[in-house]
Amino acid sequence: MITNPLVCLVILAGGQSSRMGTDKAVIKLGGERLIDILINRFANKVDRLFLSASKSYGTGLDIISDDPAFPDGPVGGIFSAAAALQKLQPAISGFVTIPVDAPHAPADLVGRLMASGSCAVARDHLRTQPAFAYWQCDVVDSIRADYGQADKAPSLRWLAAKADAVAVTWPDDRLFLNINRPQDLIHAEHGKTAGA
Repeated sequence: MITNPLVCLVILAGGQSSRMGTDKAVIKLGGERLIDILINRFANKVDRLFLSASKSYGTGLDIISDDPAFPDGPVGGIFSAAAALQKLQPAISGFVTIPVDAPHAPADLVGRLMASGSCAVARDHLRTQPAFAYWQCDVVDSIRADYGQADKAPSLRWLAAKADAVAVTWPDDRLFLNINRPQDLIHAEHGKTAGA
């Protein structure tokens, strides 16, 4: 009997938000917190939804805290998620990541990335967007096992290259707008897209 893998989404919400000056997860766009925008958009498209964060923000979602043995930054969060999810539920073979500050993320993100059958990263017509990606747990675990702890904290582009991630393209770069600075929030308010 063939069973479909569990579809999991991990919202990356563990950043320092230093350029914004406040926690981006709770910033409001159109009267709704960024974290709630993503939860509402993707909750009915996945089997399990997790937060890569130090707290749940009152969402009731399970959190995956960064393992201090792993590198800082989003790669450490992805290393931590791959290790934690396989311990939590062996049926989880992979997971999609999305940054908490991306309110216009395309609604078909999870399905299209997972359809590749391998690690995959989103791309618009300008650039690769490696925070929006599908990561296979065994691939990430293998990369983590070979990672030298004395090495400089790696980037998501480094991880995508090591994972031989394929690119899945969307035509509109506005879907991947990150709200990193106060002016980005103003831009998002005035140029809001449906994210479909």
